[in-house]
Order: sequence, then C-alpha cells, then structure tokens
Amino acid sequence: MINLRWDPSVLISGTKTPEFWKEHFEIPTRKLLFILGRGFDVRMNIAIKNLLLNAPNVDVDCWLIEFEEGTSSSSQKYQPHVEENLDELKSLMGTRNITSKQIALWSTQPKGKRQRIGDRQAANILTDYSQISQYTDIIIDISALPRGVYFSLVGKFLTFIDRYAKENPPNFFIVVSENANIDVRIKEKGIDEDVGYLYGFGGTLELTSEVEEPIVWFPILGEDKLEHLEKAHGHIRPHEICPVLPFPSKNPRRSDSLIKTYHQLLFDKLNIEPQNLMYVPEQNPFEAYIRLTKAIHNYYNSLKVLEGCKAVISTFSSKLLSIGTLLSAYELIGQIGVGVLNVDSQGYEIDHFEDLKNLKDDSELFVIWLTGEPYNEN
Repeated sequence: MINLRWDPSVLISGTKTPEFWKEHFEIPTRKLLFILGRGFDVRMNIAIKNLLLNAPNVDVDCWLIEFEEGTSSSSQKYQPHVEENLDELKSLMGTRNITSKQIALWSTQPKGKRQRIGDRQAANILTDYSQISQYTDIIIDISALPRGVYFSLVGKFLTFIDRYAKENPPNFFIVVSENANIDVRIKEKGIDEDVGYLYGFGGTLELTSEVEEPIVWFPILGEDKLEHLEKAHGHIRPHEICPVLPFPSKNPRRSDSLIKTYHQLLFDKLNIEPQNLMYVPEQNPFEAYIRLTKAIHNYYNSLKVLEGCKAVISTFSSKLLSIGTLLSAYELIGQIGVGVLNVDSQGYEIDHFEDLKNLKDDSELFVIWLTGEPYNEN
C-alpha cells in the first residue's frame, strides 16, 4: 500500500466555486495573498474577479508576476492585450495592494547564446518564509503563467510551507481557468534548442551515477506537440515509455484523436506497446496525481533487482493535468529519482484574438486545495 499525501483531497470547480468563496472568506480574520501572472491570456483575471465578486470584503494583497520574454518573442505583438488585462486587474483591486514581482525568462550568455532562467527566478521570488507568514490563505492562479514559472513557484511555496509551517500551515490553493478551446487557439511558436529539468524538479537525473538505472518516461500528451515530444525523447533516451492520455474528457474522442496524431511516432518509431498507454481524467488533477504516483511506484518496485529506476514526467497537455504531474513529482522526488523535463516555446501565435474573448465566458474555474484546514483535520 502507498501512503498518498493528497488522497483524500479537495477539488472545487464550476458552480460550486462562488459558494466556496462566500463561505470560506466570510470569516473576518482571514488574510489572503493572491498571486497571478501578468499576460495577454484573456483568462488572467477570471479567478480574482470571481473571488472579489463573491467575497467583496476579503482582506487581500496581490503579487503580480511580470515576466519578460525578450524582444525577439512573437508574443510581443500582444502587449496591448497585456495592458488591457492589467487595467482590469487594477480596477478590480481598487485601493488594495498590488506588488510587482519581476522576473526575466532569459539571460544572455557568452557569444550571444540565450539561457532560460525563468524557473529559477520564479522560485527565488520567495526567499524567506516571513514574506508570507502573515497570511492565512495563499492562492496561486496559474491561468496566465508559463509552465516553467508556475511549476517552480508552486514547488517553492509547498517546500516552504512543509518546512516552516508544518504544524499550522496556511490554506494553500492553486487556481486555474480551464478552457480547451482557448488553449488550442494559442499556438506555440518555435521551441527551445536546449531542454532541461525544471528548477527544483531535477530529481538527480542530471547528476552522474555509477549505477545507470533504467529511465521510465511519462509524457502527458496534448495537441500539436510532435516536435516537443521528439525533442524530449532525444534528451531523455528512456528505456521505457508510458504515454498518458486524457480520458474521460469533454471531447470523448480526444484520446483517440491524439493516438491517431502520434501513431507513427509512438508505435512505429518508438515501438511502444499498447498496454503501456495510461489514461487520466482530463479535469481531475488529483486523480492524475494518484495514477501517475502509483505507476511510478510500481515500476520502481518491479525494477528493484536493477537498483530501481528513475522516472521522468513531461507535460504537453492542459494546465489542469500539469498540476497532477507537479504533485506527483513533488511527492516522489525525495523517495524516487523523479524529474520534470520541460520543452518550452519561444513565443505564441494567435490567429484571431477576438475568438479568445468570445470563448472567455465558457472557461471553468478549478480550485485545487493543497494544504491547510481539511488536511489538518485528518
């Protein structure tokens, strides 16, 4: 039997979210830190707007993470939409405090070569627990944050809470506004030449070892990621591959479409056995975490005769499923060598921005509760 930290767990979504905000923040002694990213995504302010509409008297401070993508990024053309989102945030917050937290996604190396540093800079936003010790509640909204940024940021907050507030942890939530129709319209433009493990999620995989353990790779599949998958595979060189597909999903044929799209890569080129395919619910990050964690444990126990194994997770799917992979990696990184390999894009392209605005109201809000009151009772 495996003792899973987030089983049971608390996930709030859809129409239950407004009622949760009302009930949870009606207690006047609560003090909230709300963290979100500044970006062009039309979902940037959905969560904070929903919260303030249903808990207008909440005592809340805001950290706004402003990340610089560089002048060569194709996303620069969407700066007017970034400013539009920022104006809306300021209007929603009124006189409440908004603190800017600036990070650079890139640094320039000798000979003009660029190195991605956003994950490390995101983790360094929090350097001392006194920065957050006064808050009873902390929310990180990942809706407008790049994967490399929110993985390291969430990992750092969890680490600090576990280290410095284990006896009386704050209520810590991840929030995301999920909308698959918007996701497919935000197309990644170019991918990094160099790929690597996210800061805080290396899992000793980048360290040399006298014993070369087998590596099992769990890529979480999403649309239009063929080049990303090939790049990651070339870097990892795994001994075993377990592709992870979203099922059940809103589109019941989504996993079939993904298998069709990647059939040549998965079955012809990489020779994956059909029984290696895994399925996780598209809209339940905790269930994804449970299935991934158990699968990695099973591989590790089966390969004990070979000194165990190392596992690599790569997420090419939605932010909601990405949270499931984050939790699995965070829990296992101290037990088994587990790393998160990220393949980042160099910018984004959107064909018709008005389409995103028209789809915005169809977004569904998910609140993933990670530490605090419900877990203290257990």
